[in-house]
Amino acid sequence: MEKKKEYSAADIWAMFAENERISKERSAEFDRRMEETRLQIQELKERNKELGIQVGGINNNIGYHAEQFFQDVFRRKPEFGMVKYDEMVPNLVHKDKGVKVEFDIALLNCSSIALIEVKNRIHPNFVKELAEERIEKFRKFFPEYGNYAAYLGIAGFSFSDEVLDQASRYGIGIIKQVGEGVEIEAKNLRAY
Repeated sequence: MEKKKEYSAADIWAMFAENERISKERSAEFDRRMEETRLQIQELKERNKELGIQVGGINNNIGYHAEQFFQDVFRRKPEFGMVKYDEMVPNLVHKDKGVKVEFDIALLNCSSIALIEVKNRIHPNFVKELAEERIEKFRKFFPEYGNYAAYLGIAGFSFSDEVLDQASRYGIGIIKQVGEGVEIEAKNLRAY
C-alpha cells in the first residue's frame, strides 16, 4: 500500500500559485485569439462591403441597360396590349415633400396610360406590390391622369413561372426580350 503524501502549507501555496500562473497564461492566450478573430471578422466585413459596392454597381448597370433597352423598344413602337399610344415618357416621376414615385416607362394617349416597370429579374412580391400599392400611389400622386384607364406591365430579361402566373392573375402584361426585339404577353391585361 502506498503511503499518502502530506503537503505543507508552503506546498499548497506553491500549487495555488502555479494554478494561477497557468490560468493567467490561458486567459492571455484566449484574449489573444479573440483579438485575432475580431480582426479577421473586421477584415471580412470590409471585404464584403467592397464586394457589395461592386455587385451593386453591376446590378445598377444591368438595370440601366434593361431600362434603356425597353425604353428604346417603346420609343420606336409605342404600343402595349393592342392599344396604340402617342407618346413614351421615360421615368415618369413625382417628387414632393419627401415622397418619390417613379415609373420606368409611361405610354400615353388621350384616354389611357400604360405604366411599365423594368427589372432585370422580377420577384413575385414585386408583382403584388405593383398591382396593389404602386397603382394606388400613381392614382394619388398623378391626379392629372385620374380619368385615364391605367394598364400595368413588367418588362424584364428573366421571369420565373411564379411571376408569370401572378402577373396573369393581376392582369399585368409581361414584356420579355426575345433576341433583339420583345414579346408582349397581355391577353389578361386589365385596366386599373
